Amino acid sequence: MDKQLLIDVMKNEIEKSTGCTDPGSVSLAVAKATEVLGEKPDRVEVDVSPNVYKNGVSVGVPGTDGRGLDQAAALGVFLFRWTDERLGICDYVESGMVDKSKEYLEEGNVKIKYLRQVPDPLFIEARVYREGKLAWAKIQSDYSNIVETGMNGEVIFSKPAEIAEEKVDGLVSYSVSEIIETIRCMELAEIEFLIEAAKINKTASNIGIANGKAKIGSTLFEMLEDVNFPYSAMMLGKLYTASAAEARMIGLNVPIMAISGSGNHGITNFLGMTAAAEILGVSNVEFARGLAVSSAITIYIKGHIKRMTAFCGCSVAAATGVAAGTAYLLGGSYEDMVNAMHSVIGALAGIVCDGAKESCAYKLSTATSAAIEYAYLAKEKDVFIPRGNGIVGHTIEETFRNMGRLNNPGMLETDKCLLDIIESVQNENKKL
Repeated sequence: MDKQLLIDVMKNEIEKSTGCTDPGSVSLAVAKATEVLGEKPDRVEVDVSPNVYKNGVSVGVPGTDGRGLDQAAALGVFLFRWTDERLGICDYVESGMVDKSKEYLEEGNVKIKYLRQVPDPLFIEARVYREGKLAWAKIQSDYSNIVETGMNGEVIFSKPAEIAEEKVDGLVSYSVSEIIETIRCMELAEIEFLIEAAKINKTASNIGIANGKAKIGSTLFEMLEDVNFPYSAMMLGKLYTASAAEARMIGLNVPIMAISGSGNHGITNFLGMTAAAEILGVSNVEFARGLAVSSAITIYIKGHIKRMTAFCGCSVAAATGVAAGTAYLLGGSYEDMVNAMHSVIGALAGIVCDGAKESCAYKLSTATSAAIEYAYLAKEKDVFIPRGNGIVGHTIEETFRNMGRLNNPGMLETDKCLLDIIESVQNENKKL
């Protein structure tokens, strides 16, 4: 296959993100609209797709002690100088800015609305107003993909929404075996950027373990024991992923490297593989190749199921990648990797996505542990979910296609039901 395409796709699909991507994207849209307006707006209106609302309504916003899309939008008013940082925009949150954003919120200047009918499952339109002037910015298809800006009815900037689909579709046109064989021959220098991404996410994990506001990381740290593989790697994987995810979900100001538009996918992918590699004591080149296997599989699956899903993408995309990558680190064959991936998908495909919040730390750490276990079972014990078993197809590519069908059209009504439940819970929260 085209090795450079694979490297380019991985680089394009891996991006720095501070805070959850959905509120971060809302902050970016408002900041961009404010930049176009050229002055602080009197009020802000943000329309989002149901999936963005679902993912952003309950999650912490970095550095604010606040939660939700309204806090993210208010913060965007004061972040207009850093729109070039894309999803890293929240790196620039300061205490004075937070105070101003909370005053802005209390004055009733922010309105968030989700639209049932949108041009894309990932859609945000921010409109800012001041003294008869209106500026706007639209994001579509990917979290940092600004597709349009304008002011007073005049479009200033516009571009097609589909920025990443062509290259990812190009990757999906190859078989999984071709991708794995290409990675086996890659040199460290070509994919060392993956190790650097893993280091950034491990720093987030360390912050989560040490911070008193985060609970699961420090508790899991106390539970670590000197036990044999796979239990040691399973427990370390739970620790690394849960602590980083919780830190991010409660709104600690920690940058991480996202993959396929999701920070939690990036945490699962990079830290699941870090745990397995540390316990196994592999070389840097093998670690980098294992990360490449996991990252490529995550991106490949997301090429089928797309950015927004009704099920937990960490469980069925990133954890599947970790299973394949761990099987690779164990010296497994291509068949071992496929068997491990089938076990993850066959076991975890039904876990729903009910938005970003603390429970994500529990979901993705459980999926990471299972991925490492299933890799071990497939490689060392020849134990796995057989092909042609439920959602598991007769080839890994067929299984991935089945996952795409399960998401859309299969779970469209499930997603609507989840949104109704989340909205009901939010209304009850306001009464408390």
